[in-house]
Amino acid sequence: MIKTLRTHRLAEKELNEAARWYEAQQLGLGVSLLNVVDNAIARLRSGRLPSSPVPGVKTTEDVRRVLLKRFPYSIVFYERADEIVIIAFAHSSRRPGFWRSREV
Repeated sequence: MIKTLRTHRLAEKELNEAARWYEAQQLGLGVSLLNVVDNAIARLRSGRLPSSPVPGVKTTEDVRRVLLKRFPYSIVFYERADEIVIIAFAHSSRRPGFWRSREV
C-alpha cells in the first residue's frame, strides 16, 4: 500500500535551501539531491526502505529517520496507519534536534 505523504512547510524550505546550495557549488548537484530524496520518499511510502528510530527523542509519535545516500542529510518523519509525515530534512552535523518542536 502506498501511503499518503505530508511534509511540514519548514521541511520543504530546508530541502529547497539545501538543493540551491548544492546547485551553487556544482551544476546539477542540487538536482541530484532532489532525485535522491524523491527516490528515498518513494521507497519509504511503499514500505521498501528501512528506517531507524531517532536517538533521544521521546514523543507520542514514533519519530524515525532515513539517511540519504551521497548527501549528509536524513529524512525525519513519523508514520501513521495511512500516511507518512515528514517533519525535517536534517543535516547530519548541524543543529541536532532543531525540529523537535514541530507539529504537523
